[in-house]
Amino acid sequence: MMARLAPTRPSKRHSLRRQLLLSTVAPLIGLLIAMAAVGGFGFTRLAQELVRQRDAELVQLAAGQIADDFRDSVLLLTQIAATQAILEGDTDEIIDLLQADQALRERFDELAVTDERGTIIASVGGSGPEPAIGDQPFFERARRLRRPVRSNLNQDDKGNQRITVAVPVFDVYGRFAGCMLGIWDLSKTRLGLPIAGVRVGEGGFAYLVDEQGTILYHPDIAQVGSDSSYHPVVQAVMQGERGAEPISEGGLATVVGYAPISFHGVSTSLMADESWESWGLLTQELWEDLMSPVRPYIGLMLLLMVTVIGFLLVLLTANSRRVSAPLESLARQADRIASGEFDSQVSINTGPKEVRELEDSFNLMVEQLRQYRNDIQDYVVSILSSQERERKRIARELHDETAQTLIVLGREIEMAQEMATSEDLTESLAYLRDAVDGALQGVRRFTRDLRPPLLEELGLSRSLEILVDRLDRTESFDVELAIVGTPIPLSPQAELGIYRLAQEGLSNVRRHAKASHADVILTYRPRGVTLEVLDDGVGFDVEQDSKELVRMGRLGLTGMHERARLFGGRARIDSRPGHGTRVWVEIPLSPIVQRERRP
Repeated sequence: MMARLAPTRPSKRHSLRRQLLLSTVAPLIGLLIAMAAVGGFGFTRLAQELVRQRDAELVQLAAGQIADDFRDSVLLLTQIAATQAILEGDTDEIIDLLQADQALRERFDELAVTDERGTIIASVGGSGPEPAIGDQPFFERARRLRRPVRSNLNQDDKGNQRITVAVPVFDVYGRFAGCMLGIWDLSKTRLGLPIAGVRVGEGGFAYLVDEQGTILYHPDIAQVGSDSSYHPVVQAVMQGERGAEPISEGGLATVVGYAPISFHGVSTSLMADESWESWGLLTQELWEDLMSPVRPYIGLMLLLMVTVIGFLLVLLTANSRRVSAPLESLARQADRIASGEFDSQVSINTGPKEVRELEDSFNLMVEQLRQYRNDIQDYVVSILSSQERERKRIARELHDETAQTLIVLGREIEMAQEMATSEDLTESLAYLRDAVDGALQGVRRFTRDLRPPLLEELGLSRSLEILVDRLDRTESFDVELAIVGTPIPLSPQAELGIYRLAQEGLSNVRRHAKASHADVILTYRPRGVTLEVLDDGVGFDVEQDSKELVRMGRLGLTGMHERARLFGGRARIDSRPGHGTRVWVEIPLSPIVQRERRP
C-alpha cells in the first residue's frame, strides 16, 4: 500500500507527520495509555479501600445493634423471671403469662421455666415434653453465678440444634428457685431476625457464627449448623478481630466484613458473663455487584482516550497542554478524594467534552459516597440517642431506687449502732456505715456522669460550666473553662457529642494525668467548632492511630476519635511524658451538626 502511494520525491509534509508521530504523538499516546492504566488501577484500589472501610464500619455498627437486640431479649426474660407467677411456681399461671407475652414469644422459639433441680415445670412453644436440664453446664453456671448465661450449641433428644438463655430465678429470701429459659431453635428463624435486617448493598447478606465457627444463622438455611472455622475471616473474628477483607471464593471476588458481637459496651451488667462473648457477625458482598454501577462508564473512558488521541494527531504539540492539564487536575483532585475529602468536588474549567463528562460522573460518585456517609452518620446518631435515653433511665432508677435504698440502709445501721451494747459490734457497724456512705457517693457520682445537664434548656456552654464547676470543687486539680467566639446553634446530637467529648477528656485527666490544672476551651468558628482539653500532668507517648490506642487499652481516647469522626470531624492528641496532654477536636459545620432553623 505504501509502495503504491509513495511519490517519486520525498515529501517533507509526510516526513514531518511521520516524525511528529514518532517523536511527539507516539510518546504522548504511550503516556496516555500509562495514565489510563494507572488511573484505572488507582480507581480500583480507591474503590476497594472505600468499600472495605464501608463494610468494616457497617458490620461493626450492625454488631452493636444486634448486641442491643440480644440485650433487650435478656431484659425481657429477666423481667418475666421476677414476676409473682414465676416465684410461686403455679404452672397454669406461668403458661398463661408466657402465652400472653407476645414480645417475648417473638424473640424466642420456646420459653420454659424450671424448678431448682432443673425440671421443666412449664413451657410454651415446644413440640412435646421437655427433659430435665439440671445436669446441663449452663444451668449450673446460672445457679452459681446468679446472672443470665448463654449455652453453647447443643442438641435436644429430637436432634434439633438449640441455644438456651438461662436467667436464674430467686425466691423472696434470695435463694435459687430455678431458671427462666429462652430457647432458639436453629431450624427456625427467630435467632436470625436481627441479622436478617442487616442490609449490605444490593445483593449482600449477613450471617452469624459462634465461638467454634459453626454457622448459627445464614440466609441459605442449608448452611445453618455447618462448620466454617476453616475460613480465614471466621478465624479472625473468632480471635476478636474486626474489619473487612476482599477474598476470592469459588472463583468469585467478594468483600467480607467481620466483627465480634461484644456486650462490653451495652448499658447493663446482666450480660457480663463470658458466655455471652465470642459470637461473630460477618457480611458478604460480591465485588461484581459493587462494580456494576461503574461498569457503564468503562466504555465512556475508552471513548474519551480514543478521542484525546485523535485530537493530539490533529493539533500535535500545540494543543497537548490543553489535554494534559485537565487530566492532571483530575488526578490531583482524585487523590484528595481518595484521601477521604468527600466534600471536595472535581472542577475542570478547560478540556474536551468527554473530560467534563468524566468530571460529572466522578462528582456523582463522590456525592453518592458522601450521601452514604451521611446516612451512616444519621443511623449511628439515632443509636447514640437511644443509648443516651437508656443512660438517663438507668440514672433515674439508680437515683430513685438504689440511692434511696442505701440511704435507708444507712439509717438502719445508725439505729443499730444506738442499740448496740458491744464495742466490737459498734465498730463493725461504724465500718459498715462508712462503706454504705462510700457506695452512696459512688452511685451519685455515677448518676451525674450518666445524665448530663439539660442541654436543650441550658445550652452547651452552661452545661460545660456546670461540669467544670463540679470537677473544680470535687477533684484535686483546678479546672477552668473558656468560651471563644459567638455561640452557634447546634443540633441536640452535636451538643451532646461535644459535651461527651469534654466529659471524656476531663475523665482521662482525673484518672490518669495526675495534673494540678486543666483547661477546657470551646471555640466557635465560621466553619466549625473546636474543643480543647489541656492539662499539666505526667503525659504519655501517644499513638494517633485509633487501632494502636485500642491495643494500648486507651479506649477513652479511641472513643473520642470515633465520636469526632461520627460528626465528620477529627481528633488529635498531643502528649509527651512530663509535658502534659492536649486533646484537640474539630467538628465542621454540616447539616448533621447545625440546628435546623425554623422559618
